Formats: sequence, C-alpha cells, structure tokens
Amino acid sequence: MKELEAMNVLLRAIGSSPVNSLETPHPDAANAKATLKRLRLQAQSRGWWFNIDYNVTFTQNSVGEIEVPSYISSIRMLDRNYVKRGDKIYDNVNQTYIINRDLVAERTIRMVDWDELPQSMQSYVTYFAASQFIQDELEDPSKTAHYQEAAGQAMLDVKKQDLEEGQYNMFDRPKYRQNRAGIRPYRQVLGHRIIQ
Repeated sequence: MKELEAMNVLLRAIGSSPVNSLETPHPDAANAKATLKRLRLQAQSRGWWFNIDYNVTFTQNSVGEIEVPSYISSIRMLDRNYVKRGDKIYDNVNQTYIINRDLVAERTIRMVDWDELPQSMQSYVTYFAASQFIQDELEDPSKTAHYQEAAGQAMLDVKKQDLEEGQYNMFDRPKYRQNRAGIRPYRQVLGHRIIQ
C-alpha cells in the first residue's frame, strides 16, 4: 500500500474527497498526512523484526561526542554506562557527552519510512490512524469502532509476522545470558558434592 492510498483511506473515512498527491494543499489532506506520520512513528517505537538493528557502531565526531541520527529512536549500548540523551550519547558515570571513542550499540530501534514498512504494519497504521482521524474530525463512535476493530485484526497479523520473522528466544535476553554465563546446564552443587 502506498502512503497516498493510506491517506485517502483516512480522507474517505471522514467523507472527504480523495487526493492525487501527498502534497495537496487541502487542510484535511494535511491533517491526514500528519496523523499517519505520528502513528507510523508511534507504532514502530516498540521495536519489531523490521526495524531493530544489532551491533551498530557509533563513531565520535571531531570533538569526541557521538551524535545519534534522527531516525534512531532507541539505543541499548553494550556498555550500560552510555545512554541516548537527545541526539547524542551521554556518559552516565562521568556526566558528560565527551566520549572520545567509538561505541557499539547492542540494539537500536530505527524509524523507517512508509515504503519500508511491511504490508501488515502499513495496514495497522492505516486503520488505527483512520480511527484516530475520525475521533478528531467527526467524533463518530460507530465509525471509530469499525476502524479500531480493523486495526486490531491488522495488529494480530503484525504480531504473528514478528514471531515468525524475529525468531525470538527468551534465553537470548541479556538477563538470561548473564545468568547462564559460565554455568554448564544441569550442573548442580549440593553441599560440597557436585551432581551432574
């Protein structure tokens, strides 16, 4: 689905005429586009299979700071003393933005453009945005409920695809990796005897 198609879904939902361009100077079209953008970013903020990157290296600039691109919404560093604060990396221990070295992020969440979203997420964002748009423009509860139900069905597809594509394993989470470090499975210590 193209972004223009999604915008026209929102316009039709409030009884407005469809448009031929994303840049149409019509107030309803501008509001629909803004609603789509807001909810596209909101939907991605959790992190899904399509917008999570691992082991990303961030390089320092000429003054020793690390600037974070605007499309990165969340960073989890390998060294937990460093966090994203605004558009830079901040050192929590030394209370400074001066890092003076490159850093590796264990996990980042990237905000992708409309065309990079999978079809399931495009559908979810479109229907959820339509429900919000109706609520803002018409305040029609029955139409809002219709689009919310469609958004709920689309979200089920997103979650299903996330489980299939992401191939998540609860034992890959940092907490479990730390707990398992250096411990052989099924090894138990009782008193001074080791049972295997």
